[in-house]
Amino acid sequence: MAARAVRFEEETLPSGARLILAPLPGRSSVSVSLLFGVGSRFEPRRLAGISHFLEHVVFKGTERYRDSRAVSSAIEGLGGVMNASTEKEMTVFWARVAGTHLSTALDVLAELALAPRIEPAEVEREREVVFEELKMYLDQPADLVQMAFDEAIWEGHPLARDPAGDRRSLRRIAAPELGAYHAANYRPSRLVVMIAGAFSPARARREVLRRVESRLPRPAEAPVDPGGDGGPPPPLASPFQARLISRRGEQVHLLLGTRCSAYAAPDRWALDLLNTLLGEGMSSRLFLELREAQGLAYDVHSFTARHRDSGAFAIYLATRPDQAATGARAALLELRRLADRGLEPHELERAKAQMEGRLALQTESSGGLSEFLGHEALLTGGLLSPEEVVQRIRDVGEDEVVRRARELLPGRASWRLAAVGPIRDREGLEAAASE
Repeated sequence: MAARAVRFEEETLPSGARLILAPLPGRSSVSVSLLFGVGSRFEPRRLAGISHFLEHVVFKGTERYRDSRAVSSAIEGLGGVMNASTEKEMTVFWARVAGTHLSTALDVLAELALAPRIEPAEVEREREVVFEELKMYLDQPADLVQMAFDEAIWEGHPLARDPAGDRRSLRRIAAPELGAYHAANYRPSRLVVMIAGAFSPARARREVLRRVESRLPRPAEAPVDPGGDGGPPPPLASPFQARLISRRGEQVHLLLGTRCSAYAAPDRWALDLLNTLLGEGMSSRLFLELREAQGLAYDVHSFTARHRDSGAFAIYLATRPDQAATGARAALLELRRLADRGLEPHELERAKAQMEGRLALQTESSGGLSEFLGHEALLTGGLLSPEEVVQRIRDVGEDEVVRRARELLPGRASWRLAAVGPIRDREGLEAAASE
């Protein structure tokens, strides 16, 4: 399946914000995103979680849409959907509506992001909602093990902190702190406005200037960039470290991983292919060996989590307590086999076809294309089309994939283990994960 040819336009608005327009012929919906280059790594430690807390609070009301019902009804009353998310390096507000309602989607999102009413009483109420969300994550072993792994792999860097924050830091955050953080970080130079789907570029540009650009300060009026992203994470201090959390349950949830390259690094595509071969989907090596052949796990996969100046590669599995060490050992063995023996015939071409096909499926919808182009623009500072991405993938050779695998092996890289569940043999598990 070939990636769809995508036509898009990009420009810098007078305020300094970037605008990307990607019309899709034959569609009836339009997806709009306001992406801000700010997230949990930009927060001071004492206010950890403020980016995510602010994302919640803006939905309580704006200058034009006075309360949460008015905000939600403005989009849902048109049959549309709207949401927001906070990650470590970005906060995204998005909506998907019928193409005829583009102006409303832009107006609501711009109000949320740029003209929120941060009222003390609403902040106090929403704090309890965020507490409940945090409890939900802590109750779910798969989420908790990810938090523990992040703490281990980033060792005191702001990337180690979960975007949700913690109860102590969240109690420190009140309306004044939220207002100051919003003013300092929601600036034009950190904003990408992304529109994809059924629309006229000329009309969309006019609506963006009216609904979004008019609410943005001019470059000379914008606050000075506060920085504060923690800088590049320093090298890991030790070759191996484990964070094990004992709790009741039927399974032990494991994450084993190490550092990898940044989002825009030259080896990005080779590492993506390695990850696809090793642990994406039911045809991956981890799935076929650990689940199908050995019956060790129901869910086993690998993934990469990349940032502007570093990244992490990890393997996840959940298995019964007496098989935790066996599962960890088997997962690492699959990586070693790939590094030592190379790829099977046609394996690389299958992985390339898998990545190309998934990209084609993602970018055929307005929401998927908006996410693809918006994230690419915000996180890398550049903008590759789906066709260019496919060509980069096709250009990767087997030797590059194998080289990436060898660079990741324990012994050559510093690995970290996180585990949550009824851990019976801590020393055995650590030994299996550090061999």
